Amino acid sequence: MTTNLTRRQWLAGTTTVAASSLLLSGVKASAQTFMAPNVNPTAENPIRAHLNENSYGQSLKARKAIADAADDAHKYAFEDIFKLIGLMAKLQDIPKEYVGIGAGSTEFLEKAAVFNALDGGDLLLPTPTYGDIGRFSRSLGSNLIEVPVGEDMAINLDAMRRAMTKNVKLIYLCNPNNPIPTIIEKNALKEFCNEFSPQATILIDEAYFEYVDNPNYESMIDLVKENKNIIVTRTASKIHAFAGTRIGVCYANPDIIKRMFSLFANTLNLSAMRGAYASYQDFEYQNFLKQKNKECQKIIYKMLDDMGLEYKESNANFLFFNAGRPSKEVAETMKKHHILTGREFKPFTNWVRLSLSKPEEMQLFADIYKREFG
Repeated sequence: MTTNLTRRQWLAGTTTVAASSLLLSGVKASAQTFMAPNVNPTAENPIRAHLNENSYGQSLKARKAIADAADDAHKYAFEDIFKLIGLMAKLQDIPKEYVGIGAGSTEFLEKAAVFNALDGGDLLLPTPTYGDIGRFSRSLGSNLIEVPVGEDMAINLDAMRRAMTKNVKLIYLCNPNNPIPTIIEKNALKEFCNEFSPQATILIDEAYFEYVDNPNYESMIDLVKENKNIIVTRTASKIHAFAGTRIGVCYANPDIIKRMFSLFANTLNLSAMRGAYASYQDFEYQNFLKQKNKECQKIIYKMLDDMGLEYKESNANFLFFNAGRPSKEVAETMKKHHILTGREFKPFTNWVRLSLSKPEEMQLFADIYKREFG
């Protein structure tokens, strides 16, 4: 007898088997928690503590939604775009006209850079910070005004005020910042935005906002509704683990949203959007990831305190600490143990950016680091 199965039936069956196996092994599948395995990194499968990824991967709900989307992969995704826009608007209590969806938030950084170049504007930004918008602007011939972070290693808004010129038409602020996981105090940021948005568009990159647990931090999305020159971007690449799947969100005045999507064709795919639609509603899994991130922080804080090393407390899924030696040396040494750490970030060449992967991996990192450098 021949049995005919659709892809969806087969995928649903395998998902059920996988979930059952998790339950039998004593793991609570609904929360997608994981029993800590023995950590044994290899050259082929190293601990990836260098790119600020989510080492746990996408939620089971997102994975199932992506798998189920295979049956509709031959269809154009227009309905899914509007559906995901509706969800993003609802989650932030903002009209749908103020929301754009892209293939990662980098898409919006690049488009903002293009329009700034077309308008003949300079780009004002802190340094060090996330580098994509600066690199792209430079390739377009734009002038960059880079303002060093302050002595506290936080973005220095007063110094940026002093650096402001009449030709600045785009200001970029990554909040929390990257590679230094500091925040901009909420009232100071609002004041800065209201002061300079009449002259320039201010793009606030909130890639890591889900990880922030700091009363002095606040998203600037509410300003978007009040101010036509404020853009807030977010990404699914971090807590939602869509780094390779690509979904980003832009919140801005409808005129800016329309201009963004007039530039070049949208590159969204149906599977990514359906996965994101499920992931953004899986609050239980997001809370689990935040808790694991805090556990990782505690492990590394203890290591650094034990060794007397300076560090900046994290508002993201990575740490920045002063190794007292070149970060390249740390990276080369840890790579021998199949642990990858962040690249060099000038001028802080002795500081290491360490992505917080899983507690058991961070404990191994701490043990090896103490042995090598203690």
